[in-house]
Amino acid sequence: MIADKFEIRQEQERLEALRNYEVLDTPAEVDFDELTSLASQICGTPISLISLIDEDRQWFKSSVGLTVPETPRRFSFCHHAIQYDTVFEVQNTLEDKRFNTNPFVTGEPKVRFYAGSPLISSSGHKLGTLCVIDTIPRRLTPEQKYALEILSKQVIANMELRRERRRLLLEKQQLQEANEKLDQFVSMVSHDLKEPIMNMQALIEWLQEDMQVKDYANLASNLHLLKERAATMENLVYGLLEYSLVHVQDMPREQVDVRKMVEQITTSLNSTNNFKVTLSPDLPSFETERILLQQVFTNILSNAFKFHHTGKGHIRVGVQEENDEKYTFYVQDDGPGIAPQHHERIFGMYERLIRDSSKVKGSGIGLATVKKIVQDKGGQIWIDSDLGKGTTFYFTWAK
Repeated sequence: MIADKFEIRQEQERLEALRNYEVLDTPAEVDFDELTSLASQICGTPISLISLIDEDRQWFKSSVGLTVPETPRRFSFCHHAIQYDTVFEVQNTLEDKRFNTNPFVTGEPKVRFYAGSPLISSSGHKLGTLCVIDTIPRRLTPEQKYALEILSKQVIANMELRRERRRLLLEKQQLQEANEKLDQFVSMVSHDLKEPIMNMQALIEWLQEDMQVKDYANLASNLHLLKERAATMENLVYGLLEYSLVHVQDMPREQVDVRKMVEQITTSLNSTNNFKVTLSPDLPSFETERILLQQVFTNILSNAFKFHHTGKGHIRVGVQEENDEKYTFYVQDDGPGIAPQHHERIFGMYERLIRDSSKVKGSGIGLATVKKIVQDKGGQIWIDSDLGKGTTFYFTWAK
């Protein structure tokens, strides 16, 4: 029983290693075809295959003398070959009880000879074979066996190279995307930092001019505007710091009463009591990263209050317990709503759909921070909204 479990685990690990190469069901490639051709020539056989053993099939990455792309694993010679560390050879299939009733022996292509060298990955898993097949009984010379082993190592080397090339291309793409986002981010940060600074400089110049002529009529209003511009910069800088310092792995876990936490957040945000807030009675209490969950709720709720078109409304917070692994929380408002074409855009770094900063103040960083936290936690975030129909934010959170 223990041996069976061990073998099952080994096979699962082998299949996982095979699939990590992402080679199954891919088109033919010259690098592999050249190796099968060389194996066929060296061993003098009409058929040569690079055979990868999947869960219930053997799939041919490259083949000489055979047109089918795959065959059932249960009839596979290669299934037997991966049990060995060196070349597995069947000199006459008709005299071997393991294969003399095999449909590929009794029927086409009438296999009489088989030799396969296992394809052993860098992690030690046997993924398949480089094999040669003939329609007449025979045996390989020691030199041919050695050559087959060398060629099988070249197959693995090509698979490793292929995987590494794919990884490098992915990293290059990710780097390009990151650089593009960084350029966009720097440009927008530069613009939005420059604007309040220029406004503050102008206000200071006005104040200096008024002080010189002892005209104090606009002193109070100009100081108020100066304070507003400073607050705008402060919000921006703190938003940037909050976004850049989010590290999910570094946060401690503690018992969190979500209903109580949301009550505290909404009480702080709803200081004028213009909003009705309804909290679902089944909001859970569970162990999680309090700081992160609080940031998510605070940013979403802050938007619900801040961007409401009437300045007063109804906000609902609840939970849908979908399975044993995660909660799906939601925050629903009856605000102006968001057009479907902007649903993804609002989570972009530095995006603000309302541009008049004199009416609504915000850094455009809050929802980007929320998305980063939720995704780093392995969750998802999305909205259900349309213009004039309010907005509901949903996000999943691991239990």
